[in-house]
Amino acid sequence: MSLVTTFSQIPKKMRDVRTYVPFASASLAFVVGAVILDSTDIDVGRAYTIMFRGAFGSIFGIGDVLVKTISLVLTGLAVSVAFKCRQWNIGAEGQLYMGALGGTLVGISLVGAVPGLAIFLVLLLSFAFGSLFALVPAILKVKFGVNEVISTVLLNFVAILFISYLLHGPLKAPGFNPYSPEIHEASEMPIVLPGTRLHAGIFVAVAATVGVYYLWKTKIGFEIKSVGANNNAARYAGMNITKSTLVTFVISGGLAGLAGGLLVSGVQHFLIEGISPGYGFIAVIIALLGRQHPIGVAVVAFFFSVLMTGSETMYRSLSIPTAFAMTLQALVLVFVLVGQLFIIWLNKRQTRRLDQKEKWLAK
Repeated sequence: MSLVTTFSQIPKKMRDVRTYVPFASASLAFVVGAVILDSTDIDVGRAYTIMFRGAFGSIFGIGDVLVKTISLVLTGLAVSVAFKCRQWNIGAEGQLYMGALGGTLVGISLVGAVPGLAIFLVLLLSFAFGSLFALVPAILKVKFGVNEVISTVLLNFVAILFISYLLHGPLKAPGFNPYSPEIHEASEMPIVLPGTRLHAGIFVAVAATVGVYYLWKTKIGFEIKSVGANNNAARYAGMNITKSTLVTFVISGGLAGLAGGLLVSGVQHFLIEGISPGYGFIAVIIALLGRQHPIGVAVVAFFFSVLMTGSETMYRSLSIPTAFAMTLQALVLVFVLVGQLFIIWLNKRQTRRLDQKEKWLAK
């Protein structure tokens, strides 16, 4: 076999490894999860059967999986767009809450009763509220050099507590519970799968996935990726680093805000405390596991939705805490990261072998 042939085979081999390692890593996570369940005297086979039956055993379960997928896809895309520019937006949760507020304000207003226009404005305002909130850490970074990890994490709590204040005060509906008034029917996303909660927001999530995919083929997308790949090289090439950073946060925050608006418009129909079970935080894991690729993000988001829906069924059937799903998610992340280290080691090992063979042929 010639050296040229050997070199030509490396990419295919590496692609094969990169394809199988994540699946093997996820499988190991379920193995460790099985050990955890077995240590508490729970029938592992029955528990996992109930988990997947809860997600796929009924039309309602499938619809519930897809409803969760909508939020996880949008927040996952939000984080992945920021990561592409090497901006660590850990504030998707707060941006989601602000987007939910924007959608609520449209839904309970007079314009929220106008058919057609109401839904468009819900989506527009939720995107705008998320974007504006994301601009705060972006401006703090480009103007004052504030680390965006710290600012975005802290702003999550600002948004959540601000919503809590509104729901106990100016935005509270009559009654004991801290809810906002119910949005007008014209502002509600239509149900697309009868007998389930699956609403037309699924099409918004698909459009967002396609939009982000083609974003990277545009000039602004190329600049965002270039800044993320090499900040100094992008600056030397004449790219505006400040502009790319701000645009990245606008898109990222807007996508997270859309997730919040769809939770109000498509699921709850009013704003409540804890409207998100942590979608914005799970999105960080989804963006990492999806390799910041929109299709990868969508696939991982669906997988995590299955875990979340199935864990709820396990809780109802076997009283297994829903935190078990979070444990599985964390295990998947850990094993995938270990798998990445394995791939890096394999690459270095293959490179050393080729270098040695090249030296041997040169003699």
